Amino acid sequence: MMTPNEREEFIFDLAHHKVKQLSDAGIFAMAVDQMCMLLANESEERLLQIAPHNLYIQDKRKHKTPKGF
Repeated sequence: MMTPNEREEFIFDLAHHKVKQLSDAGIFAMAVDQMCMLLANESEERLLQIAPHNLYIQDKRKHKTPKGF
């Protein structure tokens, strides 16, 4: 049985090993996923406060009718 410190160190070593095997795209995808989990805990007001000015909320209702030829 591992002590809590041994478990934490083993998890870190295992995570390090797994991340080393990822491609750059995989690392980026993992980072985006982790950032999404962190930001999901923030309030809407905080999200709007920390967002860059060029980022905006898209209105999904704008294009209800299909556009085509």
